[in-house]
Amino acid sequence: MKTEHMGDRDERVRTALRHHIDAQRVPPPDLARIVARAEGAARPRPRSGWVVHAVAAAVAVVVCGTVTVVAVTGAETRYGVAPVFSPDRIPDFDTLPGPEAVWPDAVRELPEELPDGSEYQVADATEGDELLVVSAGRETGPLLFDPDTGSVRRVATAAVSDGLAQPRVTTAQVAGDRVVWFLEGRRDGRVVREAWVAPVAGGAATRLANLPAISGKAVLAGDAMIWEVFGPGQGEDDVAIRRLSLADGRIADVPGSRGYWLSTIPGWITTQYPGTPFGEPERGGELVDVATGERYRWKANEEMVGTVACGPDWCSGWTVGEQAAIQDLGGRAYVSLKERGSLEPALGGRLAIGSLGERWVVWDRSTGKAAAIERGRPDGMFARERFFLRDGTSTRSTVQTWIAPDGTYTMLDLKRLG
Repeated sequence: MKTEHMGDRDERVRTALRHHIDAQRVPPPDLARIVARAEGAARPRPRSGWVVHAVAAAVAVVVCGTVTVVAVTGAETRYGVAPVFSPDRIPDFDTLPGPEAVWPDAVRELPEELPDGSEYQVADATEGDELLVVSAGRETGPLLFDPDTGSVRRVATAAVSDGLAQPRVTTAQVAGDRVVWFLEGRRDGRVVREAWVAPVAGGAATRLANLPAISGKAVLAGDAMIWEVFGPGQGEDDVAIRRLSLADGRIADVPGSRGYWLSTIPGWITTQYPGTPFGEPERGGELVDVATGERYRWKANEEMVGTVACGPDWCSGWTVGEQAAIQDLGGRAYVSLKERGSLEPALGGRLAIGSLGERWVVWDRSTGKAAAIERGRPDGMFARERFFLRDGTSTRSTVQTWIAPDGTYTMLDLKRLG
């Protein structure tokens, strides 16, 4: 485990981390994971040798039935291309317009309910007008919903509902011309967890696999879904990445993935260990594209309070003063944004998304355009429940949804920013 000198700096790091967590309107999605690992991280323990210090390592990734082996030598230090973070290229975050003014073709107003009166969450967008949504009712699969016409198409067919009770869709994703979803429930009296796939255009649904217990969301990585799986031990190394092939339904750990976590960009994994009050975070590591084997090394600038969240060419984090900051993969080109909060790489690293002050910001680094999403404030327990059901502002999602101050349910499709 990595440690830093100077006890006063250690205390500042831990205090800033606690303050950052306490200041979140909603606890970060990995908070439970961090706390669960805290006891195991309380004492120094040897790290897996190949994670950082291996002289030679190989990762085998199964893609569409083929195996790609990527070898990395210990002498190689490849940080990617440093982006330009000069002050004149950074937006004035205090005066950002709303996304409807910046990307009008990517913003849609949504009805509060589906035609049957049930509430829903937007899971993904298709290439057409339909959205992939998950109903808060008792549907056995996600739905394809056109908010403009009100039409609804069920993705699940009779094979899914046969003998199934108490269904709950835990993950839903558009994967090219298919929809894949994970389903929990009771089938013929037994608890089941299953992965299903069906054509977007319509057709019979096919059960891909019976799933193990999964904590957290699965994400798309090429022609597969991947998620984190914990081993029987303790500490930051005792995790690996599991993979479900959408081609044949096979489930297996991604070879060589022990010590890796899902990154903020779906399909990429990283050795980033965010740390806890009981253990210091990683200051450097690797980022790997599971589908292609492409990999980069990263390290945090000394001004960053802990670890950093990295995409293929830049990273983000926050300073001791809890101000958002950005850097390149090598820890250079460091710039503080002078705002409390943190942005994270999204959409392959093209976007920077996250909270700055009270605003949720979407910054397109490829065009320089940026917008701030202004969300309403729920009043009362029932309003809060509906708010969090519909609030899909997430760095990992390509569809951002929120309730505007006037109560309008609104969506920004990041894949249509132009």
